Amino acid sequence: MWKYGRPLDNEIETPDYRFFDLAGTHAELGYLLGRNDPPFTMQPWWAPPAAPSFTRACAAVVRALHPPLMDEFEAYADAQHRDADSLWQQCCRVDLKARFRMGPEGCSTFAWHRRGRAVIGRNYDYWPMQARRQRIRFVPSASGPSNALHASVGARGGAPCGRYDGFNQAGLFVSLHVVMTDAPERVAPGVPFHLVGRLALERCQTARQAVDLLTHIPHLSSLNYLLADPTQAFVVEADPRRVRVREETSNGALAATNHFQHPDMRPLQGRRSVRHSACRASFLSTQPAHWLDDAHTVDELLDIAQAVMADRSAPVCGVDGALATLWSWVAELSTRRIRYAPGAPHVTPFVEVPL
Repeated sequence: MWKYGRPLDNEIETPDYRFFDLAGTHAELGYLLGRNDPPFTMQPWWAPPAAPSFTRACAAVVRALHPPLMDEFEAYADAQHRDADSLWQQCCRVDLKARFRMGPEGCSTFAWHRRGRAVIGRNYDYWPMQARRQRIRFVPSASGPSNALHASVGARGGAPCGRYDGFNQAGLFVSLHVVMTDAPERVAPGVPFHLVGRLALERCQTARQAVDLLTHIPHLSSLNYLLADPTQAFVVEADPRRVRVREETSNGALAATNHFQHPDMRPLQGRRSVRHSACRASFLSTQPAHWLDDAHTVDELLDIAQAVMADRSAPVCGVDGALATLWSWVAELSTRRIRYAPGAPHVTPFVEVPL
């Protein structure tokens, strides 16, 4: 069974905030989304795709790691009457640089652990032209090869099968943040960025397990991934050339934005300015520790997290220029309490989301 929040608009440019709730196989999920999406087209700001021989090699990497994801993708292509190999070539993005000039803001995520509480906040910022903003809750089939996978809820961006952030039933949270480095001349076949979160959410129970997975898979592009569970959090800073891990500070805080912070990764940043990204990271990492005091209820903590994600001083919440906050999450992981805002959190109400 499935349901979604509102009918499909005729114009692709209309923001697609539908929500899907599906229990079944990955192929059923892929076919459903393919049938309900408008015909897939590459976004106008995407860089040209890699050669077919390279993207086929990437598909083989994904299938070896997690075959159900490729079953889902092929079913999506079938529902859209598309050749799966050609569609995959367009979706298997290596160069994430946009054709157009982008603004200074970007995605922001924090994790705070203190006194048995685990609070996260996440804003996804990107081009307002990105119409695909679906929220998807998926419970894999209890029979067949997928019976060991975890149920999850998360948000999808422009490419089929992707999750840009989300939570699974074990209490694991993951989010991604693009780091606009100068790409290396040679990149080996690997996992496209939009599928990295899917791998973590469906194959891992803890942040530590997810770190182990993300530090061993081959990455196609430069991104930060924040991974958190009820007891700990990490940031995996990933690039095709190397991968490093950052842990929470002594006060239980950790933040990820759009630049590398690990000393081994900073040289890959090149000459790109990190001032705005660093400002957001500092703001999120230095919030008052007493906010996680035992005196606060979970609802109060979530209210505080919502206010942080609505911040316009750093700014964490983007509303001006080329980049804007397209959706936001806050959660307390030990109780599995999740709230979601389908838009910029300074003007969009949060709603409770079941896992």
